[in-house]
Formats: sequence, C-alpha cells, structure tokens
Amino acid sequence: MTSSGPPWSILGDGQPGPEEEQLQPEPEKVAAARAGQRTEPAEAAAGVSEAPAGTVTARPPWDESPEKVSWPGLPGSGPPRHASPVLSLSARLTALTQLIQIAAARTGSGGFPEALIQDAEALVERAGERLRLSAGHTVAALAGGTGSGKSSLFNYLAGADFSTVGVTRPVTRDPHACVWGGPGSGPLLDWLGVPRRFRYAQGSELDGGEASLNGLVLLDLPDHDSVVVGASHQVDRLIGMSDLMVWVLDPQKYADAAVHRRYLVPLAGHSEVIAVVLNQVDLLSADEAKDCAGDLRRLLDSEGLHNAAVLVTSAVTGAGMEQLRKMLVQAVSDRRASSARISADLDGIAAEFAPYAEQADGRRREAAGKRAGTGAAELVPAGAAEQLVDAFSGAAGVSAVADALQSARELRAVDYVGWPVAWFVERLTGRDPVRRIRLGRLWAELKSMAAGPSGAQQADIDSALTRLADDVGGPLPKPWSQTTRAAVRSRADEIPAAIGTAMGEAIPEENKIMLWWRLVGALQGLLLGCEIVSLLWIVALTIFGVFRAAGTVPQLFGDASLLPWILILFVAFLILGWLTAAGCMNLVRAAAGRERGLLLETMRARIGTVAREMVLAPGEQELAEFQRFRGELRVAAGA
Repeated sequence: MTSSGPPWSILGDGQPGPEEEQLQPEPEKVAAARAGQRTEPAEAAAGVSEAPAGTVTARPPWDESPEKVSWPGLPGSGPPRHASPVLSLSARLTALTQLIQIAAARTGSGGFPEALIQDAEALVERAGERLRLSAGHTVAALAGGTGSGKSSLFNYLAGADFSTVGVTRPVTRDPHACVWGGPGSGPLLDWLGVPRRFRYAQGSELDGGEASLNGLVLLDLPDHDSVVVGASHQVDRLIGMSDLMVWVLDPQKYADAAVHRRYLVPLAGHSEVIAVVLNQVDLLSADEAKDCAGDLRRLLDSEGLHNAAVLVTSAVTGAGMEQLRKMLVQAVSDRRASSARISADLDGIAAEFAPYAEQADGRRREAAGKRAGTGAAELVPAGAAEQLVDAFSGAAGVSAVADALQSARELRAVDYVGWPVAWFVERLTGRDPVRRIRLGRLWAELKSMAAGPSGAQQADIDSALTRLADDVGGPLPKPWSQTTRAAVRSRADEIPAAIGTAMGEAIPEENKIMLWWRLVGALQGLLLGCEIVSLLWIVALTIFGVFRAAGTVPQLFGDASLLPWILILFVAFLILGWLTAAGCMNLVRAAAGRERGLLLETMRARIGTVAREMVLAPGEQELAEFQRFRGELRVAAGA
C-alpha cells in the first residue's frame, strides 16, 4: 500500500517504485560491516526488492513527521531545535536583504556590480531555505577527486557499501546521502537534490542507529575532476549548500592545484567549517604520513585556511576514522555547522560590499565619525545652505530687486509727500514725465527679475550646484559619489522657475500707498493753498497799496505797510512746505530702506526653502541612504 502527502514522499510506504528502488542494506550486510567486513558494491547497488522472511520492513524515518518521532540520543522528543546563532543570523540576513535593495537601485556604470547583487540574492535565498529546512540536521559533504577514497570513507562511516568505489575512473556520478535520524530530513534532501535511489538511512530498525550521530546528513559528492557532464556543476552546487565540507585528498595529489585554487583558496573565509582529510595513509610509512600531513598543514596555512582541521585516515585499516567520526559527532552535537557556514558566507559577501562603504577622504571620514548618529544632514558641509542661498540670490539679482523696490517706493512717495511747488517746477521744466517713465521702468524691472534667472544667471546656478555636489559627493566611494552628485543636481532645471516664483511672492504690490502719505499730502495741499493766498495778497497790496491803482479798496489790500509781513508769511509757507517735504522724504527713505531689508530677508528665506527642497533634501536623502547602507553592512558583517 502506498502513501502520499509528506513533503518527501519519495519512498511511499517503504517499497520500491516501478522505476526506481529504495536501497536499504540488509541486516546481514550491516552486521558484516560492523564486524569489519565490506559487502559487495554490486549487491548494495542492486538493492533489496523483498525483505527476508520474518523481517519487518521499516518505514523510512524521513517519511515520518518530525514532531511525532522520538530522536534517539536527545532528551525528550521532537526534532532538534535551532541553535542560538540562528537568531543572530536572521538579523544579518535581514540586513543583507536591505543591502540588496539599496544596491539594486544603484547599478549601471560605476554602480554596484550586477554579479555582486546576484551573489547576495543567491545567498539570502540559499540561507533562507537552509534555515527553514530541518535545522536539526547537519549536512556534511565528502568531496574529492577520482581515487581519493571519499566513497570508501562514506561507506565506512555509513557501515555499508552504499557508494561504489573506484580508483582509476570516476565512479560517483550522483550524490549519495546517508541520514542518521531521518525524521524531517525529506525536504532537506529534496533541496539538496539527492536522487531518491541514492538516499540511505541509519538509525532505523535494521541496525539500532547511532545516537551520537543523530541528525547527520552525510553526502558523498561526485568527483570534482570527473569528465561526466554536469558532475563538476553538482559539486559546486552542493559545496555551496553544505554545512560542513570535508575534502578528501590522497598522498599523491594532496597539493593538487585543481582542488586548492578552485575550491579551498576561495573558501578560506569558511575554514571554520572545512576539514581536510589526508586519506590512504596505509600506503605510507609513519614518517611519510607525518611529513605529508605537516606539508599539507603548511600549505593550508599559506592559503589562509588556518582554522581548517587536518585529519589523517585510512578506510582500509581504520586509522584515523575515530577522529573523523568524533569531528562529525561534535558538529552534530553543537548543531552549529549550518549557522557557521551561513555566517562565513555572510562574512564573505559583506567583505565584497565593504569597499562601497568607505569614504575616500580621511579628514571627512574622521569628521563623519565624530558626527555619527546625528543625522545625514550633518554630512552636508557646514554653511552649504547659506552658500547656496548666496549663489542663487546673486544669480537672481535679489539685491538689485530690493534696490529697485526702494527707488520705486521713493519715487511713488514724491506724489504725496513732496512739495507741490517743486513738483510744479519739475512739471514746467519737463522733468516730471522722466520721473514717471523711470518709475514705470522700475516696476517692469521688478517683474522681469521676479520671473527668475536665465542665461548667464542659469550658469551661475549650475556652478553653485557643481561646487556643492563636489563637496558632498567627492569624499564618498562609488557609486555614492555619483548618486549624490546626481541627487544634488536632480532638479536643476526647475530651480530658476522656483526662484522666480519665490521672489514674485515676496515682492509687495505695486500701488501700495501709505496712510500717512495721504495725510502729509493733505497738509502739503493746505500749505500750497496758503502759499497761493499769500502770493495773491502780495499782488493785491502791490497794485492797490503801492501803485494806488484804485481809489477806494479795503485797508487789508491797500495798506502797503502790510507788504513786508505778507512777504515774510509767503516765505515762511514756502520754507515750511519744503521742510515738510524734505522731512517726510527722509522718513520715506528710511521706511523704504527697512522695506528693502525685509524684502531681502524674505526673498532669501524663500530662496533658502527652494535650495533645501530642490538641492539639499535630495542630497541629504542620498547621504541618509549611504549611512543606512553602512549601518546595514555592519549588521550583515556581524560587527
């Protein structure tokens, strides 16, 4: 009867399928292996189609739910739990995910390499899958070349000839797996891609299991130097997915460059989860074995694999096999190999991201370090906003606008607080139209300036943006130097219009008339009236009092003695009007000066808002991303 449904339902009810058979060793073969005898590979490969009489066919342990199976050798029941380092790995992997998002937005010429992002994405995916799949199991891979004896070691550790042994030609073409304590390992083996016909279980009813190795998934990988199509690809894939890597070398080829340059040297950062086994020492004398092991140790140290363990073994005599078994037992009992492997992968990928987090300028880096934690805005040079406002104000002619407004206010006030006599003189001499033309031109000039800078002024704005971009982005590494410069200049085309709008909103209305101007104007009108009356009185006294043009006139107009007093009164009104106009114009100029200052302050404030929103804010946002990148990198690197 077949069963269906479990994540790894390869074996169904434990019976072989129509196309492939489950290969479980017979009890007699296991017993022979325990006694030091080796079963024939052909028999092991052939499998068992029927169970011996009286033997109960065991359901494969990986076909069982891990929550319902007791794990021999562990207190209580249920699968092994995550080791504590997994918790920190979660934070590191989350940080790496953030790094990928940040980097993916900054690719292209001079940006983050696509290959680096792809490697990081592959690591996140691989690590996520590994942590999700049976954290209670430790995957140890036996890797090596043709004739190194890794399959012999696999069979010795498994206690049966599961993997065919060859010396002169590649025999292991597909990965083999032996599992101690199989519950919950099915999805993990699926993820590893081990064919179902090459999966074997220990800890079953056949042999009673080995509690000390409970949770071990031992892989026998294809020969890395195999000429079989796809074999080297499988080795590369499984090496990247294994928790513990055991490289099996023979005395003749332990220094083979194909192994060291292609695999060991690139994995130097993973030396904590690498063991190198010098196998077949039964072919060497004791002194020769010692010399080879010492030379291998020196070679590994020179390649940076200082933490890699070196073991000396022989599958024929059993020499060193107990040390190898102890190493596996230790890895299984610690249940740290998968975390250590992922941690080493994270260290490696973080080291590749590190050059993109270093600032090029030492002085700037020191200053940034002192300001750490105070926000991205602190990384913008001090006074940058003020310099931008100065540059934009100069390009837009803010001072000229303020001067023009002051002149316009003064010219406009003359119509109200000026001395009408002086205005009349200007009218007679033809100077008044010139004043009015000048006033019209001033307001036209104000309106044109409020439209924003153009031409040469636009070049001044571009120069200011370039200087700021160099100051901010110059000390940063690529691609941040480029992206920060681009962010600072991202809205350069919109700045002139925005400055014009800001200036236009700051300029007051054209026909603004102060109330006191009107009052002074009324006073000046009254004085002008008095001046006219005085002048007419003088004329009347001259005609009727001096020349006696008429016989009978009122004494007020005919008494010539009044003439000096009326002349004094006329001059007094004239001087009073002039003094009133002069004093009021001084007040107008002072008020226009204050208005000019207020206008300058208002326009600079509005231009400062434009500078912050269109220049500084994008730059600070990019700098904040740079700081976030550095922070996430520190977490991903485990710092």
